[in-house]
Parts: sequence; structure tokens; C-alpha cells
Amino acid sequence: MLIIAAALTVLVGLFHSIAGEIRLVRPLLARPDLPSLGHGPWYVRALIRTAWHITTLVWLGIAAMLVVIHRASLADHAPLLWIISAVFAVSGLAALIFSRAKHPAWLAFLPVSAFTGWEAWLMAA
Repeated sequence: MLIIAAALTVLVGLFHSIAGEIRLVRPLLARPDLPSLGHGPWYVRALIRTAWHITTLVWLGIAAMLVVIHRASLADHAPLLWIISAVFAVSGLAALIFSRAKHPAWLAFLPVSAFTGWEAWLMAA
């Protein structure tokens, strides 16, 4: 289950970076009316692009953690899995509710939450 959760997390990250860059980040950064935040438009453009892709980097890190935990299969890792499960549950519910199910992230986040929660429950039992 953790390998499936890790694979879903990697797929979400890749889709997020590629589709988000094309469909959201580039059009947003092309706007002439971006605020300067006191540093100039270059700063805002760098900030938006960096923040967008750091999210993907975090998801890839979580996917790697899931693989490591799967290989270790130690009950000591159950609390980490509960945390990951909770984060993905809240993220999935937020994507589902706030986008009115139009943003597809919930389709991956909620299964990742379920898989990691199930594994945490099995490890703790």
C-alpha cells in the first residue's frame, strides 16, 4: 500500500509541476500588473515559480519517505504515517470542497491518506 501511495504522490507532483507551470504559472507571470513587493517584478516572478515547484519537491520527499518506511516496516514509523495520512486527508478534503470537485487533486490525495492510514493502523496493531 505504501508503494502505491508513494507512486500516486510522485504522479501528483509531476502533474502539478508540469501542468501547473503551463496552465497557471506561465500565464500568471506574463501579467504586467504583478505587484513588486518592494523588490521588483523579477522577485515576484521568482517567488511564485519557486513556491509552486517547492510543493512538488515536498511531495517527492514524502514519496521517498513512504518507500523507506515500507522497506523498514517498523511499528515505530506508525506515527509518521498517521501524520502523512492526516495531511493528505486535509489536503484532499480541501481540494474536494473548495474546488467543488473540479480540481482533481482529491482523487489522489484521499487514496494516499487511506493507504498510509491503513498501513499505520496495521503497524500499530
